[in-house]
Amino acid sequence: MVIHGKQATFFILAIILSFPVQAESLFVFLPTQVRAKVMQQQISQVCPELEVTVFGRGKDFRRQIKNTPPNAVLSLMPIIERLGSFDMVLQGSKNGQTREKYVIVSVGQPLAVQDMAQKKIGVVDLLGRKPMGEFIAGAFPVAVKLKRVTKTEDLLPLLTFGSVEAVLVSESHFSQLKAKSNLKLVASASNLTMNLVNLALNGANAKEKLLRCISRFDDKINATLGVDKWLTMSE
Repeated sequence: MVIHGKQATFFILAIILSFPVQAESLFVFLPTQVRAKVMQQQISQVCPELEVTVFGRGKDFRRQIKNTPPNAVLSLMPIIERLGSFDMVLQGSKNGQTREKYVIVSVGQPLAVQDMAQKKIGVVDLLGRKPMGEFIAGAFPVAVKLKRVTKTEDLLPLLTFGSVEAVLVSESHFSQLKAKSNLKLVASASNLTMNLVNLALNGANAKEKLLRCISRFDDKINATLGVDKWLTMSE
């Protein structure tokens, strides 16, 4: 069969259009009080040009990253650093600060960090069993035992039912815990501080599109992510 002029053009266009256009993808994973499905709907509404996936469990996030790496991730720095090939381009800020302190939350009496030896502490699992143990070990001068949970909302039951002596959360999450519980929750300082959420890119192909997406975040989405401003990171 011989294909001429316009026939060839139509044939080529038909082949091109027969393949689905793959949107640039954004993965989001960080502990919040908002359900992953709700956050995904919020971000997808303001960034319809992106394929947005919000993960509620670190295990699901890590598996999907390995299977289908996205163009970008919104997450905390310890998580991004372990991904290897992602470069941070935006840094979240709140009240002029880009880092947040973490506190040891207990019931009744505060627990000093030096008194935490062999105490069982509840944490949201960000990194997986072994990496999470190594990460937390660096934040305490003494050896502690970890009780890992998948979601922020799972921490309060640990304290309510006495499954742990304390939980480790950011200062903002401590305020949220107090608002939700009738327990006498008290906080003491830990040695851990962590950056707020960051945007990191896997290559530069979708950079402008992803930056435009973040610029359209409204106050509600930013509050969910725990920030009020986004700063460009120097290259």
